[in-house]
Amino acid sequence: MLDKLLNLISEKPEILISLSSGVLLPIVLIWLTNHYNLKQKNKEKELEFKYNDLNDLKVQERLVYSSLSKILFDVQQLHVALSGNCIDNNCIDNALTKFEDSVARCHGDLSKNLLYMPSKVINLIYQFYSKISDLKIKLKEFNESKKYEMAHVSVYVDSQELAETLIEIQELIVKKNNNTISDFDKTQQEMMKYCCGRKPPQDLFDQYITQLKVMKPELSEQEIEKMTRRWKS
Repeated sequence: MLDKLLNLISEKPEILISLSSGVLLPIVLIWLTNHYNLKQKNKEKELEFKYNDLNDLKVQERLVYSSLSKILFDVQQLHVALSGNCIDNNCIDNALTKFEDSVARCHGDLSKNLLYMPSKVINLIYQFYSKISDLKIKLKEFNESKKYEMAHVSVYVDSQELAETLIEIQELIVKKNNNTISDFDKTQQEMMKYCCGRKPPQDLFDQYITQLKVMKPELSEQEIEKMTRRWKS
């Protein structure tokens, strides 16, 4: 029987072609269609994941930036609290306690979302926090040495550096999002550096630098020059 079938196919190969076309071709077409549909669905899922991830990242970036902005606002309020008649320990103690409580509320959003930030942004955030810590230490030292008039000068000077760091963070985040880069105007953001309003008199700034050199003997001339340039700007 098999021999007869093989002979028939060898004599009339068109029979095999007809059978193949009639049976195999539909199967192949169905397989190709299913394969294409599956690839499309996978591609759609991949794009959906990427879109959701991008949206999540933007939310995380906004939370980080808004938390840092809130801290800078707290610095402004600290400056206001210390700009009046600060004549005893209670003045700095009370203002600093209120400041620390407010800043602590921002720690949660920052710590939860820090991991998702680019390394440059993370470095700048640590730089921002380092300056906040440095400011608190200086205020406590001025309090202990009863140099109360130096407190608001210290806050004013450090607020300028904090604002510069925040502007740099914002610029890095905006550059990652091409669709928002046209809305970013760095010259407008420069106003952040003057968030504490009118600067203290020059003679207080000179006293502050003198006191700072005593408190921080490791302070370099370059750092002093930077502070002086910011002060004069």
